[in-house]
Amino acid sequence: MEPRVRRAHLAGLSDRVYGVRVANTDLIDALAADGALSIDEFEQLLATYTAADRDHAASKAYRIARQQFGTSLTAWGVVSVSNVCTKECLYCGLRRSNEQVERFRLSPEDVVTAWAEGHRLGFRTVYLEGGDDPELTDESMEHVIWLVKKQFGDSTVTLEFGERTRGTYERYFEAGGDAYVLRHESADADHFASLHPRRMTLANRIRCLEDLKAVGFSTGCGMMIGSPFQTPAHLARDLAFIADFDPASVSIGPFVPSASTEFADQPAGSIDKTLFVLSLVRIMMPTVDLPVLTSVATVHPRGREMAVMAGANVVMPNLTPTVDRAKFAPYDHKIVSGAEAAEGFEILSRRMAAIGYSIGPTAPEPRHR
Repeated sequence: MEPRVRRAHLAGLSDRVYGVRVANTDLIDALAADGALSIDEFEQLLATYTAADRDHAASKAYRIARQQFGTSLTAWGVVSVSNVCTKECLYCGLRRSNEQVERFRLSPEDVVTAWAEGHRLGFRTVYLEGGDDPELTDESMEHVIWLVKKQFGDSTVTLEFGERTRGTYERYFEAGGDAYVLRHESADADHFASLHPRRMTLANRIRCLEDLKAVGFSTGCGMMIGSPFQTPAHLARDLAFIADFDPASVSIGPFVPSASTEFADQPAGSIDKTLFVLSLVRIMMPTVDLPVLTSVATVHPRGREMAVMAGANVVMPNLTPTVDRAKFAPYDHKIVSGAEAAEGFEILSRRMAAIGYSIGPTAPEPRHR
């Protein structure tokens, strides 16, 4: 099953002549004006962009983000609930067969304690993440969500726990979940298959995303930039899919290899291309939430600042207990301290202030009180 894309993406927009190459800066301006490009036009941008094109997109994305969000960034406080996973995603260091991982699972009380610190710091969105852990049953997750909502009724609960059944998503939603992030990783079925075991399919990933929206979640998608075998044509399909799916958030970060996977020798994704794609998504979707992922800061010491200047509007301090934080490592050299950690929030605040931003407590109005 291939993702559906709007007819404009397949045929090209009517105000540009078929077969005539348009300058990349003109395509970026057209994206801002129309909110869409054809797949061929996206591919041209991704395959041929220059530093000047990148700067043009970043400047436009920066202005759009400032118009929509001002100078205040939203903080999503991350709590990694479990690094146990039954899946075998070929790029992920948390995959089931990796016996080098020290596994952990937080208790519901641990989760609430971690979020209490984020709430004290002024965060109002908690981002609960975990692998495909069979011990995280529907009942246990309902209890965790209920506890957070009971003690912190003004909090938005965002979840990232992978592919589940629609029935499970409904239970999470009814328990008080507000948002769910499930990165699609690739909107090209063959490329998706090259990154995942045979039993995982793009068709099921799209089914999950559609179920999440139908249930009522504010739904996020996203992808790695520079993942193995990825081409400009693949990324063009990703952008067309995002435009069609109209998510509430898009998680974009560079591929970072894990030594425990068969992609250990692959190069990390380009920070330059990551920022360019992030800017294109901001231009295409002015109000979408674009978080600064840890992978961006992992591949470049000023990655957070660069992402914000390219259009991102969300930072994600880590609230996971320090004894377990480094164990949640889907890739190597993941940053878990300093400006990336809740205890380093002052450092992060100073760094954002240096580029003209504050980190505010604002969050979407929780659906459940």
